[in-house]
Amino acid sequence: MGWPIFKHLFMSSTKKYFIGVALFLSAYFGYSFYNHLGKEKVRTLHSEVVEVKDGYGYRIMQGDRILILQEFIPTFSGQQPFATTKEALSVADLVLSKLEQGESPLLVPSELSELNITIGNN
Repeated sequence: MGWPIFKHLFMSSTKKYFIGVALFLSAYFGYSFYNHLGKEKVRTLHSEVVEVKDGYGYRIMQGDRILILQEFIPTFSGQQPFATTKEALSVADLVLSKLEQGESPLLVPSELSELNITIGNN
């Protein structure tokens, strides 16, 4: 007579154990997946060309946050905007590449020359 009661108690605690483990694993993997998606969205860097007075600039974004807003050609003494969207985008892509590689986003004049950036009167 005692055996069925013992068997019932044993099965019940085993079921509780497996249900508990299943709930814990579901919560853990659900949180990990949600957290991973959130971090990827935040970490994702991208560039956008912006229209400014007399030309174009760019901004480097991390998610919805502006990291860099460059409204004129960097390294040039003056505040001249880029002549075309193509020029602004090529410099933005170079800066973005540097950031993704963990380098400083600062540019030097020779890098602008390599990208054939127009400096002077538009």
